[in-house]
Amino acid sequence: MSRSLVWMTLAFAAGIAASRHSPLSLFAWAGLAAACCAGAAVLLRMSRSAWAMLLIGAAAAGAFWSSLGLAAPVRDPFEAVIGRAATLEGMVSRPLQVVIRGDRTRTRVVLAVDRIHGHAPAARGGVVLLTIPGTPPLGYGDRIRVRGRLYRPPPAGNPGEVSYRDSLRAAGIDAAMTARHPRDIHILARGTGHPILAAAYGLRARLTAFFQDGLPGGPGALLSSLLLGDDGAIDPALRDAFRGAGLLHVLVVSGAQVALVLGGVSWLGRFVRAPPHPTAVISAAAVAFFALMTGWIPSVGRATIMALVGVGASLLRRDRDAYTSLALAALVLLIAEPSLLSNLGFQLSFAATWGLLYVAPVIDRFIPVPWRGLRSLVSMTVGAQLAVLPILAHYVARVSAAGFVANLIVIPVVGMLVPAGFAAGGVGLIVPALGAAALAMLRPMLVAVIVAAEVFARLPGASIAVIPPGPLTVVAMYGVLVVAVEGLAGRVRITVPRALAAGCILVATLLWVRVAALGAADVLIITALDVGQGDSILVQAPDGAAMLVDGGGDIESRPTGYDIGAQRVVPALRRLGVTALDVVVLSHPHEDHAGGLVAVLKNFRVGLFLDAGLPHPAPGYTALLRLIERTGIPYRLARRGMRWDLGGVQVAVLHPDEPLLVGTGSDANLNSIVLKVTYGAVGVLLPGDVEAPIEWQLLESGDDVRSAVLKVAHHGSATSSTPEFLDAVGPAVAVISVGAWNPFGHPHRRTLEALEAVGAQVYRTDRHGAVTVSTDGSRVWVRTVRDAGDR
Repeated sequence: MSRSLVWMTLAFAAGIAASRHSPLSLFAWAGLAAACCAGAAVLLRMSRSAWAMLLIGAAAAGAFWSSLGLAAPVRDPFEAVIGRAATLEGMVSRPLQVVIRGDRTRTRVVLAVDRIHGHAPAARGGVVLLTIPGTPPLGYGDRIRVRGRLYRPPPAGNPGEVSYRDSLRAAGIDAAMTARHPRDIHILARGTGHPILAAAYGLRARLTAFFQDGLPGGPGALLSSLLLGDDGAIDPALRDAFRGAGLLHVLVVSGAQVALVLGGVSWLGRFVRAPPHPTAVISAAAVAFFALMTGWIPSVGRATIMALVGVGASLLRRDRDAYTSLALAALVLLIAEPSLLSNLGFQLSFAATWGLLYVAPVIDRFIPVPWRGLRSLVSMTVGAQLAVLPILAHYVARVSAAGFVANLIVIPVVGMLVPAGFAAGGVGLIVPALGAAALAMLRPMLVAVIVAAEVFARLPGASIAVIPPGPLTVVAMYGVLVVAVEGLAGRVRITVPRALAAGCILVATLLWVRVAALGAADVLIITALDVGQGDSILVQAPDGAAMLVDGGGDIESRPTGYDIGAQRVVPALRRLGVTALDVVVLSHPHEDHAGGLVAVLKNFRVGLFLDAGLPHPAPGYTALLRLIERTGIPYRLARRGMRWDLGGVQVAVLHPDEPLLVGTGSDANLNSIVLKVTYGAVGVLLPGDVEAPIEWQLLESGDDVRSAVLKVAHHGSATSSTPEFLDAVGPAVAVISVGAWNPFGHPHRRTLEALEAVGAQVYRTDRHGAVTVSTDGSRVWVRTVRDAGDR
């Protein structure tokens, strides 16, 4: 078997993936790996092929290694103080990142904690991502004492969502902390870190400051991100433009920068006629130093390992094989951290490199362009884009059609910017005035890249929304790509009968899946999305009709710069198969219900928008009304007595009534739209944020509020969910949409006790993530994204 390391690495990675979804224990995987190794040894002694045994053994070893990390007891140094204010001492252990969002500037600091004030000496250790307002005078190696609120980002809360907590864990970060003011930071000592890291991080900080001072705004931020991986100053709108244009990879340091460092040092060695071996060693050291300086992200790690393998092969006078180098890089990274397999950056980096190595050369043969440089550019662009397309479709629920053309224009410019930017930075550190002049010459190219990203992102159809394919579909997509490449390369003969047979099998499979879906019991599915401290509830009728009630948003209109609608609600809806919304209901205009709907209305066709119609100054509500007017979305006021059929499901408005309540001190909540959804014998009550007076009014109205499923009003606040109301509803399942460690103390203990008193099974989005309730009209069953204990 040729390129044996490639196949062994693929098997090892498959084992890691299997361990996450397999009931086999750690010892079972270890036994299987040992048995396969023994079987391979026996076969080898019998002069028979042992590859099947070795591949199974490699997969079992990967599963064992991954399971070993999952099964190991996790020491939580912050268990006693998580969710509370705490005072920590430790050392700044990584480069600082300055994050600029409009007129707000924050600094992210990674702190290696060695003391938690007020706790026993054993309560120490761990790494915290610290966010500080402004730009405090800190650097790597500084020992500080800081006070702030310590929290742990929640796990993935919605179906198919990428977990920010897992990303932090893969980076070795245990928790996060927010300091309210720079004066909460006290510097205890300077420069206590490792001198090599201090040199690397110091050089990074100086270059970043030089780029951003010499090129204020977008151009400087782009150059810092392009050369050093420091993307903190990239405006979110600009990042979205790069994403929509299929150019997001431009903002990430990868193989091009590593190759430039390696090639530059090697050229310099040849220029001064240095001996080959010292030149190779110095080149390897330079690459390793650059990797430290930019951060050991997956793309840099991959490129660095491949570069070092190339240097080693040159020193040993051995042949170099790009596929084997790529496989070795993956194997080293996965052994160091198995969870990287599910990291989006890891997957994209290796997929794009595979596309350049495997897909692009075959495409190159069929491009009728005489100029070799242009032909290579087209083939490499198409190859890389095809290789990452299934992954982007799975994670992002969008594919960039503009990326194929945008990269043809932007990549040559970036190819000039990378060496020119490094040269300008190097000169600027020695002669600042000359370096500043060089930066000024780069500004037009940087602006051109930004303008290209914005123009391509705005083109109709530039970024196409798709229903995210599942993991098996992604594997099948890569299988089709491999067969197509092998066929074009002439290594596999694709005849008309074979193509027809494959097409018939594919059509039959799709039809079977469709028939199986139609034959399944018709169910109503209600999903309470995890949007933190807010509400967003998707109702999917048996025939596919969909209604969304609320869209989450910022708490109390406090702007965070994070668009919950664009970042969480819209992707979740796509993963749940939503392509259009028949009805969107805004229960009331508070920001934690209205803010996310702006992105929803921009991304989905909406048949009808229902609103209570209470005037309110919340920015999200104001933007919603403007968007509805501009786009012509049908708009109606929801009032008691309104009823409609949603694909076989009956929906009724129980509140508000005319006239709306005003001057109550809680007008928005008291005028919340209350919906009752009925399918067969099962009722689902969605009361928004109504409070006790409205609950009493509903009881006195004579409406039938009895429901098997209740979305608990007002996030479980003590102002709602009176015992009398809960007794009348009689829920078997109660869902509380609430944010972890929210500032209001929701859900209130009294509400939880009242729900327990009526025998309701309580599910909370802060603990369970998204909660999905399904019913066939007589039975009800519930599933959650995560276990309640995974907080």
